[in-house]
Amino acid sequence: MTFHFHAFGQFGRNTKSVFPEDEIRANDTSSKSQIALDDHIRILEYTLADTFKRMPDSSILTLQQNPLLNSWQFDLGNFASASQSLFFDPILDASLHLGLTSLQSNLFLPKQIKYYNTTRPYTDAFYRIGTKQEQMIHLIHTQNIKPNWNVAINYRKIGSPGFYKLQKTNNDNASVSTNYISTNQRYQLHGSLVYNKIQQDENGGIIDENYLLYANYNDKRLIPVSIEAGSTGVNRSSVTNYYRNLSLNLQQQYFIGKADSLYNIDSTEKIYSFKPIFGIRHTLYTNFDKYKFKDMRPDSTFYTQEGSFIFGNNDSVYSNTTLHQIGNSFSLLGNITVHQKTLQSEAGYGLEVESIFNGLYEKQYLNNYVFANLKKESTQAKEWIYDAALQIYFTGNAIGNFNLHGQAGRNFSKKIGDIKLGLVQCVQTAPYLFSQYQTNFFTSAHSFNKQSISKLFLQYNNEYHRVHVNLNYFLIGNYLYRDSNFHAVQYDKVFPLIQLQTQNEFHVSRFALQNVLLFQQVANTTPVHVPVFAARHILSYNNFIFKKKLQISTGLEVHWNTRYYADNYSPIYFGFGNQYTRLISNFPQCSYFFNFKVKRYRASIAFNELQQIFTRNNINYSHYAAQNFGMHFGFHWVFIN
Repeated sequence: MTFHFHAFGQFGRNTKSVFPEDEIRANDTSSKSQIALDDHIRILEYTLADTFKRMPDSSILTLQQNPLLNSWQFDLGNFASASQSLFFDPILDASLHLGLTSLQSNLFLPKQIKYYNTTRPYTDAFYRIGTKQEQMIHLIHTQNIKPNWNVAINYRKIGSPGFYKLQKTNNDNASVSTNYISTNQRYQLHGSLVYNKIQQDENGGIIDENYLLYANYNDKRLIPVSIEAGSTGVNRSSVTNYYRNLSLNLQQQYFIGKADSLYNIDSTEKIYSFKPIFGIRHTLYTNFDKYKFKDMRPDSTFYTQEGSFIFGNNDSVYSNTTLHQIGNSFSLLGNITVHQKTLQSEAGYGLEVESIFNGLYEKQYLNNYVFANLKKESTQAKEWIYDAALQIYFTGNAIGNFNLHGQAGRNFSKKIGDIKLGLVQCVQTAPYLFSQYQTNFFTSAHSFNKQSISKLFLQYNNEYHRVHVNLNYFLIGNYLYRDSNFHAVQYDKVFPLIQLQTQNEFHVSRFALQNVLLFQQVANTTPVHVPVFAARHILSYNNFIFKKKLQISTGLEVHWNTRYYADNYSPIYFGFGNQYTRLISNFPQCSYFFNFKVKRYRASIAFNELQQIFTRNNINYSHYAAQNFGMHFGFHWVFIN
């Protein structure tokens, strides 16, 4: 997996430095202002994909929401299980991967790892507990070993038996990150080590959704499911999916430039400054994926899509897939001046060694690629910014794959807002689990043409009027998906998809109404199935009470979408497949929440799936129903030593 990090331009800022200490942005959406800390305390965070420095979010407006899923994603009816989104958002990556897209929301991803700069040790302890013994703990600790060297540790543990039988999830995520800059500001290092372990029991779905209507089955664990229990343990399935990932990313760069020393206003202190002109960057990245499927008590009828099998009492079906990737990239960085405008440029070469093991299938590839980035940022108000990036593979299994990204934008004024438009194009080789999948009983091997996805987008943001608009136009060719029998197939026609998302907020006194509306249009004959309309509404009352010592936000959150052909889920492939026979239609999903904050302690109490007072459980996917009415309690407790 390749990782090339280029921070896209933002509006209303001066030119960014390559050094973390030069950029600070607050991120407290509850007060729209910088967190009030002691003058000697500064906690900043950023990622390599977005180098703007932000203070940790202390908002309470979204504490009640699922910490793993966004507004458009639905799981299998159990916390931290496989999920899919109503919002069409394909992974546009030219490198090779396994194709387990249903797990993305449950993983720590290298591009999302945060780096910190702190003047005091900082710890954030998050704990969430829900009905049916659902639990999640998330700990973050970071501190500067020296003023120019920071280390951060991040750990998350999730366990949820679920409302339904044999659907337990047990996940571990951990990361260690560090960033260092030399005292002369010429050398900079970013490093991260990321570990993910996902374990999911499979029940195959409930055998009949009519059980959801019967009072005798208010305890949903009484509802029969398609897969039997294993021979050991309670509420453990004979069918399990397991995924483990370990990745190391190390990025270092050295700059040549002009050094200078400046005095402060009263000439009592000398301040060292450095202006980079030319640099070299080296990135080392490794990725080790291991995926296992196991069925200890196989049922012949469960594998009819792959052939006719007769299983004995001691037979089991299993599959093991391992993907190893080790890559290096080298690039040169510098500034180009055109018409008195400075453009930041980067050009480089990368090399990957890639090994795939799946049963008897063993291959090793040497992938070579080149890449280039060009970026112009605004140095003053009402100035256009530009950003372009290109990556092309020219040898190996990924030969011919490429990523192209270009965008331009401008901030017009505070009241008018800013606009950004751009193009993304990606040509991809089929994921390994699509082209080659083996178990000890059957093999599924295919040869596919490259998938091509082009995306034109326009974004409009107006913070003053609280309006945000995203318009996307996709053009998709040779689309890869699983059909109604979960066979990997390719749609050989080119088809468009139009997507419009709008967000606005209305405030009247202490009350606020937030609306997020989604419109998507694609031909019914295509294999992409999404609802035409979807929406999220949050009506809240917000105030400071008890002499402004306690901040509260309480109200209702409602999600709904029009009916559509939601994909079916297959435990065998840990993913989703197409279907054209059943339209999924649900009652709007409703939750009540009460969020509050006292100093650095934030907590939320939420009552979810309130619509079940009037109707049965919603259906997320065929035979996979949503959770029961239940309660969640969660809190963030921040410690600054």
